[in-house]
Amino acid sequence: MLGMPVSEMSLSIRQRMREFYETSETYKGLLAAHDEVYLRHYVELVARYAAPHSKVLDLGCGNGISARLLNQMDFDVVGTDISPLFLEEARAWENPRLRYQVCDVMELPFENESFNLICSNELVEHLPDVETALTEMIRVVCKGGRIVLSGPNLCSPLIPLLDWLSLMSGKPGRPVWGETKKQALQQFTRNCSLYVQKRFLTPPTVAPNFIYREPDLQADAIGGDADSAYYASPIDLAQFFQLHGFRIVKKAVGFGIKGKIIAGTFPYLSPYITMVVEK
Repeated sequence: MLGMPVSEMSLSIRQRMREFYETSETYKGLLAAHDEVYLRHYVELVARYAAPHSKVLDLGCGNGISARLLNQMDFDVVGTDISPLFLEEARAWENPRLRYQVCDVMELPFENESFNLICSNELVEHLPDVETALTEMIRVVCKGGRIVLSGPNLCSPLIPLLDWLSLMSGKPGRPVWGETKKQALQQFTRNCSLYVQKRFLTPPTVAPNFIYREPDLQADAIGGDADSAYYASPIDLAQFFQLHGFRIVKKAVGFGIKGKIIAGTFPYLSPYITMVVEK
């Protein structure tokens, strides 16, 4: 399914992913690891680029902790997820400035330009139709508002290179993507090619080529982004937003000394997407 246009994708993928997230207790258990410590960098990133007292839409918030943390920083927050199962416990935290809502990011039930800032963490790589989802974000963010996207850069050559180095030192590789040295090198070669194609061979006036994959929705395959549907690339995202008149505020925001050096020097190679754009 690699490279298959959205128009030719099976419509059942979106429904299968919805059913998986609505029913998987195993996946809900995996999200339990997304605690306050795990989400700290994401919440700090959003707070850094949100105006005081902003109305914030936190998309794909899973167990709802990120939305709660943003609310505690004095933002008016709506946290959403496609799965009512994931949001079960989060309902107990609701207050007049923190609400949770079950919805699909590709069909947001909100009025045009109704949020000052829209954010998501580790969501974009799970979208079977990125263009539709980004268009919805654009629709509901207000003029002068910002969109903050965070998640793994699945097209970065650095990720499989780190997998290979880990394997060479006798440590385990990354599930799904770099479990063996051969697999890690294959991913490295593939990602180098994608980076050159997207970064240097695609004109900025052309719509980005969102590349999709068949998500593995088996319970025993959970972890390592096995359930991802999109080979997430910050180059795609930046190109899409610029074509829609957005200003790129930050191509990448690094955390730690190494992360800041990579983000500042080679933002589109950073293993993690931390992009901020303004309408």
